[in-house]
Amino acid sequence: MSICIDYYFNHPHDLSALAQEINGWVGCTLSPYEENPEDLFCRFFGMELCLSKHTLANDRELDFEDFTYHLSIRTPVPDADLRSMQLPAVALMAYALYRRMGIAGMLVYDVQILLARYEERLDSELNEARMFDVVSGKIVRFPAHLDSLYSRLPESAR
Repeated sequence: MSICIDYYFNHPHDLSALAQEINGWVGCTLSPYEENPEDLFCRFFGMELCLSKHTLANDRELDFEDFTYHLSIRTPVPDADLRSMQLPAVALMAYALYRRMGIAGMLVYDVQILLARYEERLDSELNEARMFDVVSGKIVRFPAHLDSLYSRLPESAR
């Protein structure tokens, strides 16, 4: 069984321009998968990284329809040994995209479980705008944020 951790977000760029910017900030090489310019793919830390527009409908607290883009890290069965770094990789990527591109979105485990919903809020300790996780009700600070995300995973995925 493969596992996906997905980041849903918005950005004004088209898919190709967005991929180029993400490639530059994250250090990956997203490019068309099987010549499909709407499905971008690369290997990232040995895992499958994909960027595309999505077509999911809202499901309970998962407001997919509010977001255009979908960045996903997938670990199929042969790559299961890399799953311990899958969640940190996606969370750190989301943080980098926030810091460099102003992107805030929704982090979801296997299209079923809301892990985080990010927005920008004032950090009263630093008196500056920071990434805030609405689900935990806290400013995102690593490594504590990773502990919070892991606590939301199903027991079988920890």
